[in-house]
Amino acid sequence: SRHSHSTAMLVAMTFGGSLVTGSRASGARSGGARLQTSRGRSVSLVTRAQEGGSQRPVGGGTGDNGRMHVPTDAFGGMSPEYKAASALKNLFTMVAVRVVMAQEQGYDNEGGAMTPTYKGLQDFLAENPLRDGNKWLEQLMHHDDNNMRLTALRLLEVRRAYASGQFDFGGMHDLAVAELTKENDRLMADYVKDSMDLPDAGLGEDGMNH
Repeated sequence: SRHSHSTAMLVAMTFGGSLVTGSRASGARSGGARLQTSRGRSVSLVTRAQEGGSQRPVGGGTGDNGRMHVPTDAFGGMSPEYKAASALKNLFTMVAVRVVMAQEQGYDNEGGAMTPTYKGLQDFLAENPLRDGNKWLEQLMHHDDNNMRLTALRLLEVRRAYASGQFDFGGMHDLAVAELTKENDRLMADYVKDSMDLPDAGLGEDGMNH
C-alpha cells in the first residue's frame, strides 16, 4: 500500500540507504521490497513464499518451513498459540458470566429486582475476581448454594457454545494484524521523525559545520 511504501522509504532514509523493489533487489526471489544500506548490505523488508500460487508473509524461519523460531521456554514451555488460547479461555469465561447475567436480567419482570442467580454471580464475582477461568469455575462449583453450583455448569456450556460457534476468530485475526500494522507504522514514523530532529554531533547548529 502507499502508506506501507512510505514507511519503508522512511526506514531507508533513517539507515542511510535506498529502497530497491522488484527485480532491482539483488538476489531477491520475489517482488518483496529490500533495503540497500550504505554499507552495501541488502536487508529484506518483506519476504514472500509461494504456495500454490498464493503469497504469504514469512520471516526468520528455520529450515524451509517459513516459520519464525520461538524458543520453547519463551512462555513456560507453551507455544504462542497455546498461550493465546489460554488467554481466550479466560475471556470466554467472563463472556459466559456476562451472558448469563444478561439473561437473568431479561427474566426479571419486576423492574429493578435481581434474580437469585444474578445476585449470586454478582456477589461471587466481587469476592472472587476472575483471573483464571478454570479455577474460578471450580470455586463456583463448590459454592454453598446449590443454585450457584448449577449456575457453574450452565457457565461451562455457555462458554463452550460461545467459543465453538459465536466468537469470530477470523475477524480477530484480521483486526489483530491490522491494529499491529497500524501501530508499527506509527511507531516507525515517530522514530524516523525523532531521528531527523537529532543534531549530528559533527555538525554545527546550521547543519553545515558552521
